[in-house]
Amino acid sequence: MVRSTIVASYSLTSGAGVGRLAITKKLVLWSVLVLQVGFIGCIWLLQMSRGQDSLQRSALEIGARVHFVTSSEATKTSSEKIPRVRGTHCPRQQDNVNRYDRDFYQMKTERLNESHLPDYNVPAYVDAEMGLTPALWCYREGTTNESLRINDVDYLMAPPQCKCESGWHGKDCGQPEIIWRALMTSSRPSKRGGSTPLQLVEASSTSLHRLFYMLELGAWDHLSLELLELQIRALIEVVDYFLIYYVSNGNKERSLESMLGSRTSYTLLRCSSESNCSSSMAYSHFRRQLWQQCGVQMQAQDLLLHGDSGTVYSPAALKFLKYYAKDVLPLKFRLKYNVYGFYWQHPKKTLLNGVISSLGHLHNAQLDAHRLHRMASSTLGDLNHYGGWNCELCLPPEQIVLLLQSSTFKKLPVKLPNDTRNAHIDANYMQQLIANGVHIDGTTQLLRLREQSEKYFAPEEALLHSSQYGQLLVNLYDVDILEDLQEED
Repeated sequence: MVRSTIVASYSLTSGAGVGRLAITKKLVLWSVLVLQVGFIGCIWLLQMSRGQDSLQRSALEIGARVHFVTSSEATKTSSEKIPRVRGTHCPRQQDNVNRYDRDFYQMKTERLNESHLPDYNVPAYVDAEMGLTPALWCYREGTTNESLRINDVDYLMAPPQCKCESGWHGKDCGQPEIIWRALMTSSRPSKRGGSTPLQLVEASSTSLHRLFYMLELGAWDHLSLELLELQIRALIEVVDYFLIYYVSNGNKERSLESMLGSRTSYTLLRCSSESNCSSSMAYSHFRRQLWQQCGVQMQAQDLLLHGDSGTVYSPAALKFLKYYAKDVLPLKFRLKYNVYGFYWQHPKKTLLNGVISSLGHLHNAQLDAHRLHRMASSTLGDLNHYGGWNCELCLPPEQIVLLLQSSTFKKLPVKLPNDTRNAHIDANYMQQLIANGVHIDGTTQLLRLREQSEKYFAPEEALLHSSQYGQLLVNLYDVDILEDLQEED
């Protein structure tokens, strides 16, 4: 009896303990659940607050873009006071303009002519050793087609090569004519450094250098917007960053935004006078802006092209240097010397202008791009194959008159219409000079050019969009030219 009582009391005690344990477990589980819900709620609130902050920052950045151009005085302020993206545009893609997969392709071998096999049997080891098994990459622009017939390859003589278009050279057809001739003429050691101006490497998708185009426009009021737009469009697929500086006190520069486009990387500097717009000051400004606003550090192996508003450079030559050049000593460009438009050529025919080099050599020139011009000892282009086009006085007659009257105009011999006391140059007089192909000196007779008979008549971009650049392609004041155009219509 006593034993049964003890067993009963023990069972009651254990049952109560089990009940308390179950209640404790439920409380712990509910506590954990409440803590998880609270933790998730806190994370959600933090994300909402961050989203609002980012929206506010983006709204401020968009508002800052309204102030498109910075002035040289603005650079003196602290970096905290400079609005982001003001005067500088940095797309998300900050890498090189690397289009290796588009500019190069792997040559495909065709085995379609199996019924016309060569007279000799080709061993398998020869096929592997002569380069058919490894990839054969060709430069698309300089190659005739993207396939190579097996029967066209002489296995016993030479490995297969890309078939080049006329005017292209090299194993992969990547050397344009002007580069090929420059390499031939500069094969002897340079007088300055004991080495050739170009140290070349094999093109690859990983060895591409960036190209910075430092563009000096001069006075904005005397600028040919048509010519400026042409050179930007011609190089927009090659240049990584446009660094543009000019002198102006007006607010007409917003047209640059539409020329450069939303996907182009650029930084601008507007100077109030020529005295504070030197190339060394501009370079210092650009380097600082690229680092602060784009996170881009200019490297010594990158390429720097320095030019002016009157020159359109050959994109093929620049692209070659980006792909193949390991180090580039300062090189000048031999340009076609046009006057008034691409339809007139100066009797001197060519002009040396512009310079390109690896960025590291700019430090040897004390960061002065004009000093870099004087350091250049080799050229790109010759008398028959130009490195670009220089167009002097390619402006409407009214704008040429204003240019001649301005104090910033580089003094050239200008002949007045007559020797009378009241003689002056006006738009009608300039129209006569343009129509007859006479330079503003009144004595130099220009050479007439026609698109049908001139290989390097104008940049390809101008010919592809002739309706937009008609003033540069057609002499609107030449009666004979206009009659020829009317007859063609």
